[in-house]
Amino acid sequence: MKDFDDLMTVVGNHGRYQRWVLAGIIAPTSFFVGFTVNLMLFQLPVPDHWCHVPGRENTSLSPEAWKNLTIPRESSGLSSCFQYKVEWLEDAEEPLRIHNITQECESGWEHDSSEFQATMATTNEWFCEREDYSNHIYSLSTAGSTVGTVVLPVIADRYTGRRLMFYVALVIHMLFTLPTAWVSHYGIHLALRFFAGFAFEADFMMPYIIGLEFLAPDKRSTGAFVSFIAWTFGMCLTSLVSWLIPSWQYLAMISCLPAACGFLYWKYLPESPRWLLAQGRISECATILLQVARSNRKAVSRVQLEADLNILWTRQEKEVTLVEAYRYPRLRMRAIILFVMCGCVFMCYGVVFLGITVLESNFFLSHFVLSISELPSNALGWLWTQYLGRRFTCIATFLVTAVFCGAAPFCLEEKWVMLTIVAFIRLFCTQLIYIVFVQCTEIFPTPIRSTGFAWMIVFGLGAMISTPYVLHSGFGEAFPYWLLVVLMTICAFLGIYLPETIGLPLPQTFQDAEELGRGRPLTTWINHWNQHKYVAVSTEDPKHVELKRRT
Repeated sequence: MKDFDDLMTVVGNHGRYQRWVLAGIIAPTSFFVGFTVNLMLFQLPVPDHWCHVPGRENTSLSPEAWKNLTIPRESSGLSSCFQYKVEWLEDAEEPLRIHNITQECESGWEHDSSEFQATMATTNEWFCEREDYSNHIYSLSTAGSTVGTVVLPVIADRYTGRRLMFYVALVIHMLFTLPTAWVSHYGIHLALRFFAGFAFEADFMMPYIIGLEFLAPDKRSTGAFVSFIAWTFGMCLTSLVSWLIPSWQYLAMISCLPAACGFLYWKYLPESPRWLLAQGRISECATILLQVARSNRKAVSRVQLEADLNILWTRQEKEVTLVEAYRYPRLRMRAIILFVMCGCVFMCYGVVFLGITVLESNFFLSHFVLSISELPSNALGWLWTQYLGRRFTCIATFLVTAVFCGAAPFCLEEKWVMLTIVAFIRLFCTQLIYIVFVQCTEIFPTPIRSTGFAWMIVFGLGAMISTPYVLHSGFGEAFPYWLLVVLMTICAFLGIYLPETIGLPLPQTFQDAEELGRGRPLTTWINHWNQHKYVAVSTEDPKHVELKRRT
């Protein structure tokens, strides 16, 4: 028994149990996480607003005429933060006088409610000098997600396991999200959003990683494909729900419903058998694998299964920290490349995610069009990685994304053309997230797979925190896209140095990860049709010693 994937073939790695994993675990959890995270986007908008000037009811003027009379004009339209000074007189012929003197809003604001009945900004009057509060809410929520992605998966890898951490993350999300619907104090709201974001990535990562570890090597890209398809449909549902219920308090409460439904998995979500093996919990690991075997109609002896697991356990490193990876030069370099790539991809996604108001006064349609544009990316990502190989797809997609980012600055004035360009950027950017996720899962060894996955996302979210400030940098609308051209081009170059993992078993140990891709030259395009010519060399094979001596 060479590795865990060989053992999975014994109990069945492509049968009824795997179909249940795809349809019953990966798809539903990805759908609801995609739905939940996008709901925040519809709670943050700052609609058009202007000073509330009392007294219109004492005139015969329409609301629009009163607004034009009392609000000064600026280059971009009516002022958002200033009004004319209004003086009421006792003269019946001239009851009021509008002075050509501007002053700050004295009686609050009114806002355009054609799309949103209420957002955080309108409810709390985060206007004018406080207009950036919404950006701060988003950034701090992302910061919380970044910190949580550092802490929770490490705890999961070292102590609790992935299954229990999934439920802990669900509780954290509900505990800190629900109060936001009633809290008006800005500081408290920031704190709640930070801790609510703490659990987001764990909600997605834990069932995703558990599910992928049950799949055969040639089916893992299918698992990622199913996850991304479900995520995209979750985002599309967000547009519909937010359009039907355009009030941020209700959306905040609705975002807790999927987390509550997550507890329906209590009896059905298994622990990762690879994690149990890494912890030396042989009996529990064997129990889960026997369940897989029964579901797949495989006859397996528990005694023989535990004996094989014990053999694999003797090869398993007992200390499992990410620092261990840095003792292995190839694994260290690959980890750094994945971290950099994820940061750049999340930056790209953040630009098109937050900059969705391409069609002015049509927020929901813009979001829906850009969300639905991700569907082809899921199919293309699966097809390309499955047949053209992970490395080639990675490099080519980064280059294509750079081309569309370079085209965007020339289309800023043509809204529908710009929407099309941004849709393509989002399509290929989502495909990049898919590809990088697949590569991460297949490059990191089992002891640190969820930790490495988490740190990769940490770098991504860390870059995404700055997205609102990149979009509002003051360097012009074209600046974010030129920045993305540079980042995408750099990542395409870095992709050359990642191993081609198509058809290879998941690395179980650090040494497996270090030797991953041996016998597969970086200069060779390895794909579905020629992968059999580049069979991985086992570290136990005598030929490996000679290969290592030569390289």
